[in-house]
Amino acid sequence: MRLAAISIVSFLSLISLQGCGSNGPALSEVQGKISVDGKPLQGALVTFIPTGGGSPSYGGTDESGSYRLMFTDTKYGAMIGEHEVQIETTKISAAERAEMKAAGEKVNDVFVPIPKKYKKKGALTAKVEKSKNVINFELQND
Repeated sequence: MRLAAISIVSFLSLISLQGCGSNGPALSEVQGKISVDGKPLQGALVTFIPTGGGSPSYGGTDESGSYRLMFTDTKYGAMIGEHEVQIETTKISAAERAEMKAAGEKVNDVFVPIPKKYKKKGALTAKVEKSKNVINFELQND
């Protein structure tokens, strides 16, 4: 979870430095849950990349697999339209896991990898509508 959070902050910082005008593009709120074979996917980085061009949005999953996208470090949401979706995980070391547990954070005892078929370009897509969006991904191993 800590590694995903660091990755998200780094991406959002980079985006906020680029700037996107005073108002920026039209955004809609996006949240959802991600699971693999019915198990919540914890500590994943979720990226929505607009297929028509524009800045991506990022989010991280918590212990229940829930995520909420951010466009910048101060704006929630994603650009309206079609997106390619990428979901990535980082295996947490035993030392990091112990540190997180000692700090009272919930940590999955088993690393849940992303099935390879979902790592291919264009394998996961989503459409962001003008209203609030709940977009869940229920990934399955073969």
